[in-house]
Amino acid sequence: MLTRSSSSHAGICQPNRRGASAVGVLVAVGLIAIVAVVLVVSLNSVGDSAGAADANMSTHTVKRENLLISVTEDGNLESASNIDVKCEIPNGSTILWIVPDGTEVKEGEKIVELDSASIDEQLEAQKGVYEKALAAKIKATEDAGAAEIAVREYAEGTYIQEVQLAESNITLAMEDLRSAQNVLEHTKRMARKGFTTPLQVEADEFAVKRAELQLGTYQTAKKVLEQLTREKTLKALEATRDAAQAAARSEEATMKLEKAKLDRLSSQLSKCIITAPQSGMLVYYKERSRFGSSSSTIEEGAPVRERQVIAQIPKLTEMQANVPVHESKVEQLKPGMRAHLKVLEKEFQGTVASIANQPESKSFFQAAVKEYPTMVRVDGDASGLRPGMTAEVEILIADLRDVLTVPVSAVIPTRGAYHCYVQTSRGVEKRQLLLGMTNDKMVEVKDGVAEGDKVVLNPRNLQQESEAVGADGDKEEPVDAKEKFGETKPGDSAAQSAGAGQGGGASGGSSGGARSGPPSFKDLDKDGDGKITREENPSPFFDRMDANSDGVIDRSEHAAMMKRMRERQQNGGGAPGGPPGGGGPPQ
Repeated sequence: MLTRSSSSHAGICQPNRRGASAVGVLVAVGLIAIVAVVLVVSLNSVGDSAGAADANMSTHTVKRENLLISVTEDGNLESASNIDVKCEIPNGSTILWIVPDGTEVKEGEKIVELDSASIDEQLEAQKGVYEKALAAKIKATEDAGAAEIAVREYAEGTYIQEVQLAESNITLAMEDLRSAQNVLEHTKRMARKGFTTPLQVEADEFAVKRAELQLGTYQTAKKVLEQLTREKTLKALEATRDAAQAAARSEEATMKLEKAKLDRLSSQLSKCIITAPQSGMLVYYKERSRFGSSSSTIEEGAPVRERQVIAQIPKLTEMQANVPVHESKVEQLKPGMRAHLKVLEKEFQGTVASIANQPESKSFFQAAVKEYPTMVRVDGDASGLRPGMTAEVEILIADLRDVLTVPVSAVIPTRGAYHCYVQTSRGVEKRQLLLGMTNDKMVEVKDGVAEGDKVVLNPRNLQQESEAVGADGDKEEPVDAKEKFGETKPGDSAAQSAGAGQGGGASGGSSGGARSGPPSFKDLDKDGDGKITREENPSPFFDRMDANSDGVIDRSEHAAMMKRMRERQQNGGGAPGGPPGGGGPPQ
């Protein structure tokens, strides 16, 4: 029973095995045929001309149109004409009272009161010092006047009197001499007649000699007076006069100095009460801190230094926008360019007034971002605008008329050149482009495509397929080190040793192979537009990498991130590969 059942079952199963084998062969043949067809289609689709276009491939028709080239940035409104309210007290002071920020004030109204206690003390002390200097100056002036009179008194009075007295003495002496001589002659005649004695003659002779000596004394005294005494006395008196005058000038200078100090302290005391120089809205001045943030230090009790701006009274009829422009765009701007401003759904027109020569100071965390403050003056009526409002500013760079344009997403940069893929009847062709200006959405094409051509909007995927099959034949060209970096200078031992280590794969270096570490900018920039969007890099560190918060990551921001990662690796603070997905540094 069992044997028959087994034989019967075996007889039933054998036809099924033969049928299954036949079906398997047919399926295998079918699969081989399908794979062959797919390979043929694939090879044809990426042949010499990159093959036939996919029916679902997105394209854009090249056409002539007007292209508006502009730079759009956000800025803050400020008055184009501000009157500064400053602290004018040397060594600074302290704010005792100030009107609230944003208060409407009138010209001449008290707006700030500064501490004046120390100035009051100095002022009272200076008053005493000034009075003493004034008294000394008065005395010195009077002494100088008296000395001047003394000179004139001697030259015009005393000297003349002394000369007259000397001449009088000489005259009397001459008269005495004549009298003595006459007496002597008479005595001699009397002696010859015997009426007088020889003794009397001798006495009269001595009288004549005495008169002669007296006359000579008076004549010498007059000569000394005229030739020596007068000059000596005048010089002494003039020296006294000059010294008195110098002392008077010194005391006068001292008095003026003390008076200037007194006036300065009085002025400082008056400047402790600051009034509004004009009518308007008072705005506290905000200083930029070392970390790049703006903070106000103006309040009651806050110290202020000399020449520090405490507040401003802006002229609200003249407004401008302070627009920080990235370094990659600032070279396109020039003063006088037209601008469009949008503030709180209101639109205004403006003009670029000035462009800073130096980048604006940034915080430590944004030091790699270089932005140049650009002032855009608002034309016409600026009523309704207030300082500090955010303005969306679009600056017109160029208005191109009737030019060929293609989308930026259709252009691929390749080793210093730009290419696109054009759909033709023969398939998809790679074209080299000569580009003009761009507005980040559309780009001007000067050569490479013609009006009516259809360019592929997803060329990155097509390029990858083409490179995989090798249709384009694009290979990495060898780099001439001397042409790129220059020749090593003689005597540069460090450069020579570095060049020697590059020859045959020195130890410690990598001789090739796959690159390790975080993705490069080119890897992350999937559409090749020079910017990394959140869709291209959905990393949790995207916001940290986007230093200027414009919604995209440019090359400078990516380079700054890579630099910070390398510093962390050198300091032992991070893994060589960095965060997954090429995200920003974990700060």
